Amino acid sequence: MTATKTRLAAELRAVVAKCKPDRAALYEALAVRAETGEFDDFADVHPCGPTALWRELVDMGAMKFADRVAKGEFDASPEESEEWARSQTDPQIIALMEAMGLGPDRSKDQ
Repeated sequence: MTATKTRLAAELRAVVAKCKPDRAALYEALAVRAETGEFDDFADVHPCGPTALWRELVDMGAMKFADRVAKGEFDASPEESEEWARSQTDPQIIALMEAMGLGPDRSKDQ
């Protein structure tokens, strides 16, 4: 699975290819920042990375792309969410939960 930050940067660059140079530079700057993970759900740069990206897109008048962000197209995947949760939890607690069968319920994942 492709990381969300990689998909986001690629989609921003797809828009770059269709824009006039002045607009393309704005999208490319966002793509460069996206590659660093700045707009990820679990990044430490903004309280909410997708909201920060949405605001920047709205401010530059990129409403179609902002709408895609608002609809969750670039939200973290379940795997990225799980990875982040595990990074925030004591490994002994994780091992104990797994031993007790208390892992996440993935039956409803899409």
